[in-house]
Amino acid sequence: MPIDNNKFSIFPKGYRNQKGQAVLATRPQQAQDIAWAYDYITSVRAQWATETLRSMLETATKDELSDFKKLNFECATFNGIFSYRNARNLVNRSPFMVIDIDDLSSTEEAREVQQALISDDKVETALCFVSPKGRGVKWVVRLPEWALHDDFKQSFLTMQQHVAFHYGIAIDKSGSDVCRACFLPCDPECYINPIYFLR
Repeated sequence: MPIDNNKFSIFPKGYRNQKGQAVLATRPQQAQDIAWAYDYITSVRAQWATETLRSMLETATKDELSDFKKLNFECATFNGIFSYRNARNLVNRSPFMVIDIDDLSSTEEAREVQQALISDDKVETALCFVSPKGRGVKWVVRLPEWALHDDFKQSFLTMQQHVAFHYGIAIDKSGSDVCRACFLPCDPECYINPIYFLR
C-alpha cells in the first residue's frame, strides 16, 4: 500500500513514567491529515485543557505548565509519519513544516501575527492557530516540492530566515528537529487553507 505523503503522525496524551515524571507519548496512535487537524483544533476536544492551562499562567511554575501540557494535550508531528517519535524512526516525510512562534505579549498580538502569516504570499499556509497558552502561533506551512529533497534542518533554516526578515520575529529553534511534537489546542479561529478540504 502506498504511503499518503500528506499525512503525519498523531500522538496520544503523555503519561507519568516510573519515576513520576511527565513525559510525551513516543508511539503514534494514528496518521492523519490537515483537514483532520483542523477539525480537531476547532472542536471542543481540547477545550478543557486549553482553558485550564491559560488559567494557570499567572500562578503555575514553568515546570508545572510543561507537565500539564504533556499530560493533557494530544500532539502532531506535522513533519511526517513516525513509527516511534525520534528522527531515526521517520517512516515518511510530509510536505509540511510547523513554525513555532512563542513569547508574544498577549492573545491579541498572537492573532495579529496569525493574520500576517496567513497573508504571506511567498509561503503556502496549510494551517495556522494560536498556541495552547494563547501567547504564541503555530504556523504549518507546505514546503515546495523541490525543498523536500533538501535536508530538513536546511529547510527549517530557510523558513527561520524568512520569518526574521519579513516579520522581525525569532522562531523556536527546536522546530529544526524533524520529530518535534506540536501540541493540539482548542482554537475556534484556526485557519485552514481551503484546498485541504478538497484533498
